[in-house]
Amino acid sequence: MEETNDSNDSITTKIEVATHGDVILVVGPHNKKIRVYSSVLKNASKYFRVMFGPHFAEGQNLDSDNPKEVSMTEDNAHALEVICNVIHLRNDAVPHSLSPKEIFEIATAADKFDCVVALRYASAIWLNPKGVEDILELGYLMAAAYILDDAQAFGDITISMMLHHQGSYLPLADQVVGLTDWVPWKVLYLLEERRNRMRTELQHILFNGSTDAGMDESSSCTCAWGAVHSLAHTELLQHEDLRPLQVLDVTVSKIVEKMEQMRDPLMPKQWERCDYRWHGEPRYRATRGDRLNGFRERNRLCLDCVRDGTTTTNQVHRTKGCITNQRKFPWES
Repeated sequence: MEETNDSNDSITTKIEVATHGDVILVVGPHNKKIRVYSSVLKNASKYFRVMFGPHFAEGQNLDSDNPKEVSMTEDNAHALEVICNVIHLRNDAVPHSLSPKEIFEIATAADKFDCVVALRYASAIWLNPKGVEDILELGYLMAAAYILDDAQAFGDITISMMLHHQGSYLPLADQVVGLTDWVPWKVLYLLEERRNRMRTELQHILFNGSTDAGMDESSSCTCAWGAVHSLAHTELLQHEDLRPLQVLDVTVSKIVEKMEQMRDPLMPKQWERCDYRWHGEPRYRATRGDRLNGFRERNRLCLDCVRDGTTTTNQVHRTKGCITNQRKFPWES
């Protein structure tokens, strides 16, 4: 890369993606010059296949000894540079990590130039939400995954948005520039709807825990086994701040963490169990763990449901365990 003074007012950056390229893309307001092969662009992008075809001036008399400059002043120079590096197999120049906003800008450029498929494997790395907790940054990643049609990433990002964010999703529409131009409004509603379902499911699991020791269903029981265990479990939920009103302002991920670490209820010291033969030690943790199994995976948003706007039984769902058509929790009979 080199910088040259093309005028007294600005410095023009020259990027040689292809040293012997026959085209120089002059991109953005600062006229960044990106040297590329027209044949590579045509192979990866329908947009460039038309531009450098026989019917437009840009495709005439292309020569690597005298590369033709093509003005693209309204486009994002950084995004186009990254795209060109990817499709020219310049892995040495492709960033391993980018900011969520940069990824979103690359995705919108890829959509414009019709080269989404060419970015599939590179974008799979960029779209990993691990370590990203800011809801606005996750919003940019979600929009990028939607544009790039990456169902796996879309599911991973949306479950992260529901697990780690406690407040409203409406700031995504106001503060993530361009998000609602690309992603349907209903996604914001679905995030809230699914998060509420997750909270309800967790409360249902906790509620069922109160009867995991069994109930007093026989006159042979003289120790009030079920009632004592149920009361002890209720007191435990109060102690762990896991009753419904106690978790209103707590993230779903924190609730799950508390449930996974919660001890078993403690029985009153003065209480003694009777010798009814069906009394056995409750498996509180194991049973709760079984009910929590797959909780995160099954609550991710399904990109195919969002994009198609249908919930038919024969619809293809690339998101594993899509629960769109489920009316019961997975562990219910």
